[in-house]
Amino acid sequence: MEAKIRAQLREILESRGLASHMNDTKWRELCAGIDELPFPPALQRKNLFEDEPYPTSIPLATTYWGDWGKTYEGELGIWIEWIKVAPQYKRHIGMLVSPAIEDCSNELRELLIRIRVPYVEEDGFFTIYGHAAGVQFDNA
Repeated sequence: MEAKIRAQLREILESRGLASHMNDTKWRELCAGIDELPFPPALQRKNLFEDEPYPTSIPLATTYWGDWGKTYEGELGIWIEWIKVAPQYKRHIGMLVSPAIEDCSNELRELLIRIRVPYVEEDGFFTIYGHAAGVQFDNA
């Protein structure tokens, strides 16, 4: 990593009092473990260098799957402040039938506990912290 970017990152972490809670190994384990779930849940991510998360909002039950196929370990481990995972998928059945809601909350929770990924579960979402300050994790 370029020295200038490393210095910027260190400055952000120190000025905001953030501690690192994930490393490359944990991100790899998490991304690999997503394959065990019934579907890859959608996610919202907040980068350290950005003011707003992407996407700006996410529903609990999405009509799309998350893109966990990328190699997140380098990117997430360094740049991600947190990701918010929406564990429900709204599966279209037909024009006259309401969509079916598939939920992988239990499987996701079991995965996070098994591989010891720090998370907070709130309002149905799972927030996984790459960097945080003063957060009480559900699996701590």
